[in-house]
Amino acid sequence: MQRHGWSFLIAFLMTGFGLCGTLAARADVCDICGKPITGTVYIVTDQVTGERKLVCSDCIKLPRCYICGLPIKKGEELELPDGRYLCARDAKTVVLKTDEAEQICAGVKDDLDRLFSRFTSFPDNVDVTAIDHIDAYTIFQSESPDLLGCTQPLTGDDGKKRYKISLMTGLPLSELKETCAHEYSHTWVGENVPAERHRRIARDAEEGFCEMVGYLYMDSQNDEAEKKRVMANLYTRGQVALFVEAERRYGFDQVLDWMKYGTTSKLEPGHLEELRNVEMPTAGNAPVAPVTYNNIKNVKPAAPAPATLKLQGILWGSAPTAIINGHSFGINDVSKVKFGETNVTLRCLSIQPSSVFIQNVGSGQKQQLLFPAN
Repeated sequence: MQRHGWSFLIAFLMTGFGLCGTLAARADVCDICGKPITGTVYIVTDQVTGERKLVCSDCIKLPRCYICGLPIKKGEELELPDGRYLCARDAKTVVLKTDEAEQICAGVKDDLDRLFSRFTSFPDNVDVTAIDHIDAYTIFQSESPDLLGCTQPLTGDDGKKRYKISLMTGLPLSELKETCAHEYSHTWVGENVPAERHRRIARDAEEGFCEMVGYLYMDSQNDEAEKKRVMANLYTRGQVALFVEAERRYGFDQVLDWMKYGTTSKLEPGHLEELRNVEMPTAGNAPVAPVTYNNIKNVKPAAPAPATLKLQGILWGSAPTAIINGHSFGINDVSKVKFGETNVTLRCLSIQPSSVFIQNVGSGQKQQLLFPAN
């Protein structure tokens, strides 16, 4: 994920008429140093508050705050080891310690599992680390001034798939949490989206999905400011807004189904109903690990999972689908579901018009579920 929309800068000469004269009459004091401005007036937007500040020609040369983008008054700057600067105000809001950032991300993972427990869970085969801009340069061999986080697929010592989430230090707490939720969403894609489907999903659409998860998480935290930041970001080229609206209109479960089995590569304005166009996979399709991704409706917390396994619906057609405890199953599909406080991995053996046969993969026990659920 990357941050977009940095400082908006306009320079006006304090000679002449019109807007220049209006600005001069209204205020001719620099908002950074407090001294009268003579000559050129620079207007810089505070990326935190949205306020426009008047800056003199001396202060415009000062180091800029990594968070708000404003020049920092001499003697009040905090310089990080990787060369970034923070103003005194924003330095109070950021997470600087590596162990603290990693602990916060572990809490976000738990929150996500609780929030979306009716529908899915997020992978545990994930390692989280904090990086700075020097680390980012080492990883990507290029400057990444707007990098917030990234997700990389790895192979563990045991030969099994793992993911590495790297989060930038020096982020405000809310932005760090949202970034973590975004990156965990990439790991969900790697674990749940079949390879063939993953190749067809547009990059902006996957990023929009991940930002939607972050948005819904911040909504559950009642963090309106961070929700606004997510929606204002140009990173996903409009896909996040479409995903948020699709989730509000059709539900989180159908968004997940579209990610796994949808027939289109991205969401289109005015055609959100295409989210419901899905094709269940044939047996043998496996999830694919994501490539390295740089992270440049008023949803209420999810209700508790059902106390038992329940057949909640059957969609009949050439490729019938059963809904069990909020998860979609085609014939031979395997997925983890939650009931009560327990997670269990099920295989769907067969689907009939009013019943399904399932198998507990762990124990091998088979069971028939009837619809309406009994």
